[in-house]
Formats: sequence, C-alpha cells, structure tokens
Amino acid sequence: MSKNESDAPRGRPGIKAVAKLAGVGIASVSRVLSGQPGASPQLTQRVLEAARELGYTPNALAQSLRRRTTRSIGFVGSDITNPLIAAIVSGAESTLSHAGYSVLLTNSGGVPGMDARRIEVLLQRQVDGLIVVPTFEDEPDTLATLRNTRTPVVLVDRTLPDDVGAHYVLSDHYRGVSDAMRQLLAAGHERIGLVVGRDVRPTRERIRAAQDAYAAANLAPDLLIHRGTLSSDHGEEALESMLSDAKPPTAVLLGGNQLLEGTLRVVRRRSLLLGRDLSLVCCDDVPLSRLHQPPIATVTRDSTLLGKRAAELLLAQIGSPGPSEPVYLPTWFEARASFSPRKTGAANGRHESASQRAD
Repeated sequence: MSKNESDAPRGRPGIKAVAKLAGVGIASVSRVLSGQPGASPQLTQRVLEAARELGYTPNALAQSLRRRTTRSIGFVGSDITNPLIAAIVSGAESTLSHAGYSVLLTNSGGVPGMDARRIEVLLQRQVDGLIVVPTFEDEPDTLATLRNTRTPVVLVDRTLPDDVGAHYVLSDHYRGVSDAMRQLLAAGHERIGLVVGRDVRPTRERIRAAQDAYAAANLAPDLLIHRGTLSSDHGEEALESMLSDAKPPTAVLLGGNQLLEGTLRVVRRRSLLLGRDLSLVCCDDVPLSRLHQPPIATVTRDSTLLGKRAAELLLAQIGSPGPSEPVYLPTWFEARASFSPRKTGAANGRHESASQRAD
C-alpha cells in the first residue's frame, strides 16, 4: 500500500486506523482489502468489520498510481441528447461496470474539433480505453489525436483511416434500408425521398442501399436525396422542399430519429394522413415512432447491444492488444401503419378529412 493511501487526509480514516482497530499489520489489511489470497477467514472478517466500523474507503487515486491503471473508460458521444447515443452509453456502462470499470461521459455536441478536445481531456485523465462516436470521420484534429495515442479505441458506427489503429462496432445499415426500399418499390412507390445526415458511414450505406434497390427492381433511379445535419429543423425543411417539388415523392425514408419531429410538423401542417397521402419510414426506433397515430414504420436495431459489444471489444483490447475484425450488428425493417401497402396519392394536403383523422 502506498504512503498516500496509508496516510489518509484529515478526517478520513486510513489503512493504519483499520489495522490498529483490527489488531493486525498494515500488510494484512492491504491483502484483504485488495482481494489478494493468503488471508485466513478469521483475519478477513476482522479487517472487514474494522473497515466498516470506521467507514474506510480505499484511495482510488493511490491504487491507480500503483497499478498503472485507472479502471475508467472514456466515452465521447456526438450528441448525448439523442436516444440512440443514450442507449449505446447504457449498454456500454452496464458491461464495463460489471467488469469493474467506471465510465467518464463527454459530449462533443456536433461541434467541429470538439471530438478531439474531449478525447484529449479523457486521455489526460489516463483512461484505460476510449469508446468514441465521432461527429465527423475526416476531422484533422480528431484523426491526429487518435493517431498519437496508444490507448485502445473502439469506434461505434464510424470508420477512420487504417493508420488510426482503431477498432469498430458497426451497424449493418445497408440490410435494413434495403429491405425497406424493396418493400416500398414493390408497393408501387417509384419516387422516393431520402433525408440523410453528414457524409459518415451510416449515410453512405443508406444511400447505397436505396440506389441498389432500384437496380435490383430493374427500375430507373428516381430518388430525391436531401443532405444536412440530422436535426428536427433539417427534417422539416427537407420534407417541405420535397413535397413542394414538381414531382413530389409518394414515400419518404428518414435517415435518423432526430429528423422525425420536424417531419411530422410538415405532415400536420399539410393535413396529410400517413399511410394514405404519404408513406413514411424512419431509421432508429424511438417512443414517438410507436406512439404516433399511425405508428411510424422503422428501420431499427438494438442500440443497447451496440454499446455492449463496443465495451466487450474494448475490454478485450485492454487485456490483449492487437488487430481485430470489425463487429457487425444487424438492422431490420418493421412495417407499421405509416407504410402503405399500395401506392399513395400525391402528398399535396388537399384531402379535407385528413386533418381531422390526423388529429
């Protein structure tokens, strides 16, 4: 036991006080409290009772210095207000906590360069590993920071250049969107809107799946794509623009749950009935998708499992560093009532009764 831990700060009982009350040596107390073998059941009981009576808690900082590990993991999220990120954090934390690690959560807020700053702060705290959901895949400061660390890093749903040396847990966005697009096209929707976010892996995979679906159906691509920041405002602006097009889509697929609220504002404003005037599909399930009337068809995934697998992969790298294969997790399409099994009419908001039904 280090001097720092045996000599506790004023008002806080230290290991010397525990040893004195238990009537044993400091080394014996250290062995019992650190879980080392060799202590008899009687000695162990005396030490634990003395520690409880004094309210003794180990000095985590001193233990970290001695073991050269902090038993902490840094998590950098692009937007912790997003239910998807919250579920990933929850899954990671449950797995890491069970393994004896704590999680230091930070939020970059989608601000360019903030990912790198958050990572640097966590590295200064000497975390044993990092789980990162970066806002961008090509931010120079982020790439430079990750290249310069030997701390194990697992990325969730993002891919970076090979020389970064990161490990990956990825969603198979292509599969779920492919299934949704196949069913939309089979139902007669040929003009389909796709609202997506920044140029990161999920966006690229969703666009590729949509384009390939037209080819598989032997149809000329008639895809209306709107890119932007995944936000309520982007969802509203994109759908309004699409429905004002000379040839509006009869179905729209949203590439993120953050777009849904703004999209539904347009639906209500135009007095549209989903599943009749417009078919709507959203990526990533949230309570609003299920509670809305009609319920929103969704390309969904197990977000909590993403966090668990990221934590498991990181723990494996901490224990035995080395190359690893990316971990892929599935997505799938759930057709709900906002998805029409037939081709809907043009979404022009001229149906007088739709407003009443939408309310």
